[in-house]
Amino acid sequence: MADKVIEITKARKNDRTRLLLTAELNGIAARLHSEAEVPQAGVVSGDFLDVAQGVEHQELARLSASRLMERARRLRIALTRVSDGEYGLCSECGVAIPPKRLLAVLDATTCVACQSQLERVRASARGARPDAEHREEVSA
Repeated sequence: MADKVIEITKARKNDRTRLLLTAELNGIAARLHSEAEVPQAGVVSGDFLDVAQGVEHQELARLSASRLMERARRLRIALTRVSDGEYGLCSECGVAIPPKRLLAVLDATTCVACQSQLERVRASARGARPDAEHREEVSA
């Protein structure tokens, strides 16, 4: 009897998680659709500054679309993890990811400790300290 209650509770939790992930994914799809058209740089009628501003708008639109597509990819992975019963478990160490982290980062696949370790490894592979890299991103 207790096992059945646990199973039902887990199924409801997975349904809520799936709904949250799907809603987020649908929101991103809507944004991608509405922002799909990359603005054209007006070369014919504008001066150099107009052209430069047009190119900047194009780059920003492409960057935004790229980030949204990456977020959508991660959300689809999270939905797969829900279906596989792996959502909420760290893909590195297998420990349960804290619920507060999952609420903050719906598509989290690692616990905070493992994510920190991964970021340190990536930073050292690039020859930079993680805190120095963060300062560079903020100042850019």
